[in-house]
Amino acid sequence: MFLSAKPPLPSSSPASHAAAGPQSTSHPHGPMTSASSFGAASPHAPPPRRRLRSFRVFIARRRRPLAALAAALAVAAGVAVARPPTPPSVPVLVAARDLDTGVVLGPRDVRTARLAPDAVPDHALRRLADTRGRPLAAAVRRGEPLTDVRLVGPQLRGSPGTVALPVRFADPDAARLLRPGDRVDVLAARTSDGPSVPLPDTGGPNPPRARVVAGDAAVLARPDTGEDRTGGLLILSVSPEAAAAIAGAAATGPLTYTMRTAQGGAVATGSN
Repeated sequence: MFLSAKPPLPSSSPASHAAAGPQSTSHPHGPMTSASSFGAASPHAPPPRRRLRSFRVFIARRRRPLAALAAALAVAAGVAVARPPTPPSVPVLVAARDLDTGVVLGPRDVRTARLAPDAVPDHALRRLADTRGRPLAAAVRRGEPLTDVRLVGPQLRGSPGTVALPVRFADPDAARLLRPGDRVDVLAARTSDGPSVPLPDTGGPNPPRARVVAGDAAVLARPDTGEDRTGGLLILSVSPEAAAAIAGAAATGPLTYTMRTAQGGAVATGSN
């Protein structure tokens, strides 16, 4: 009886597996790669230990500049923490120098300053346009905030039908007694018939008298003339007819005034 020869079994030696190479496992969605191929490091990337050693070398070589930078940052942070916060402030207009009553404000007379909110007076002025060309109703000191009551109001700028006339009086000291808003009668030496007032008696046979050139004129401003001693300059609000009379009287002699009270009476004479 003859026995049939069995087919040889596949070799399972390691050499045969090595020669066969990596095997792919069938998968419903396609071939499946061996798990050993995942997570493999790039052949060009340095090992983790080498990267850590390079970083340590970088720090060691630059430890002094880095230490100085860290110290500077620490100091800056400490100063920022210790510095008190900037208090709030409000911009207002103040006098740039000492200003006398009646000065017509210009760009050199006013500047902007920042004050604490609780130091700002009521109705303080903040725009230069609100002061330009406006006369002061009272004297102010350098650095003093300007408010609406420090300036001559629109009601004192002259009423309709009037003109603003600069008038120079004989006595500058007498002119300084006046303030914007005062009302005066302008007097001149009497040269013709008309209303007149007696002047102080000089002891002569004929006491001097003066005539009223313009009555009830409103003082608008008293410009700052510095050390000018040629007379006191005032800006008056008068009618066009009174302006012509004042100009004619000033051409022939000195002018003076009497101040009116609230009741309309004359209380003082500004004569030289």
